[in-house]
Amino acid sequence: MEEYSISSVSISQISVPILIDDLKKYDTFQMTRCTYFSIECDVPSPGWQLGMENQTIPFLMFGLFGIVFKPFEKSPIFLSPDSIDSLFNTIEENPSLFIDTNDIWLPNKIFPSSPKRGEVYRVDYDLFKAAYLFREYKMSEDKFLEICRELGKGVRYSPEETESFRGWAERQIEKAKRLYPKKVESALKYP
Repeated sequence: MEEYSISSVSISQISVPILIDDLKKYDTFQMTRCTYFSIECDVPSPGWQLGMENQTIPFLMFGLFGIVFKPFEKSPIFLSPDSIDSLFNTIEENPSLFIDTNDIWLPNKIFPSSPKRGEVYRVDYDLFKAAYLFREYKMSEDKFLEICRELGKGVRYSPEETESFRGWAERQIEKAKRLYPKKVESALKYP
């Protein structure tokens, strides 16, 4: 397995939190759609520097896409809604950056138990990479399923993060209600 270092974290130690969105149980399609968070930039942005080896390279960024995999804290997982807010708010303080959601598909049988909507699982780097490549049509379904069979133990339920993301989502809903109060006269009329 390849070993790289990202801010003193080895690739083999990286896992990505995914949230269960939908479970499909058709005869010909037995997959679970999972969402994950990314950091993105879709406008030209000056002032960025890229650190490589012992060099700092100034460059004009014309796009950025990165996967959120851990909080700022030393913890490898999100232990509270505050840890999610802290990371997301800091990122979105930069007007060029935003948090987005994306999705991957994983075979139903790869999960240790039947996943439920809203639960959070951790997916090891190599398995996540394969799912991402499959989602981007850069890997065949046969090859993807073969990798899933090999790396099937790379999916773990994360009860702490399930509670953290659930609490964070509830906060987002309450915040939206406060920011955009419902006006009875503007509501859609139903027969």
